[in-house]
Amino acid sequence: MGSHLPPAYRTISIYGINLAYQVEGSGPVPVVLLHGYAASIATWHDLRRLIPPDRHTLYLLDLKGFGFSAKPNDTRYSPVDQAALVAGFLETLGLRHVALVGHSLGGGVALITAISSRDRDRERIGRLVLIDAAAYRHRFPRFMRLLAHPLAGTLLLTLIPVRTIVKHVLRVCFHNRTDITPDRIERYARGFSSRGICHAFGESVRRIIPPDYDRLVGSYGNIGVPTLIVWGRNDRITPLAMGERLAREIPYACLAVIDDCGHNPHEEQPVETWREISAFLEQ
Repeated sequence: MGSHLPPAYRTISIYGINLAYQVEGSGPVPVVLLHGYAASIATWHDLRRLIPPDRHTLYLLDLKGFGFSAKPNDTRYSPVDQAALVAGFLETLGLRHVALVGHSLGGGVALITAISSRDRDRERIGRLVLIDAAAYRHRFPRFMRLLAHPLAGTLLLTLIPVRTIVKHVLRVCFHNRTDITPDRIERYARGFSSRGICHAFGESVRRIIPPDYDRLVGSYGNIGVPTLIVWGRNDRITPLAMGERLAREIPYACLAVIDDCGHNPHEEQPVETWREISAFLEQ
């Protein structure tokens, strides 16, 4: 896989799974960014340019099954499986007091990682930022429901042009259609073209509700690190009510609502989103 990576990418093997990632900056505060479903490192394109490299070192990770990371033909694609890989990534790189930032599915993975690190290593994660996080059961968008069915998902991803699929997905996620530019579509499309994507996308939907879901939700109240919750006011995938509930259930969590914004605040309103995150990290 490494020979096909763009120059800025690195790979690391965690429990036998090759994960692709990038590192930027040299600041004292490590920030690890976890993308959402059907996305990749490319989702952080607008936000990463605002983060001062002398204050933070960014670690941008492609989750298993997405972007340039491995897409093995197995069933270990649940958020719990992804969180174990993220924890292994942090441990292997020796990162401590990390600001863990997760969007959508990546937010759910970040939540589980924080819960598990409380028992394993309390100094591993110093702060938690959850952006429109997948924290509760909700009705999936139609394209995700289609991908959950092996035959329908395969037909969807093989018969329909990738850029058409990406444009549809972004129309569901974004509140402002003018932000769905050709450049953004092209960045997302790169993550749809690799081998094994049909299996990875399908398994990720089928396994998205962990067997011990109720226990995990009940553990939100045990998260002991400072937490910022960022939510788009016009999110149609995970409505604002979910962010408000999450803010109530995580002790001392702060909720920042981004106006005129859908499911992807870091792309639709990157300046305002970074302003909230930066103020939180500097506290």
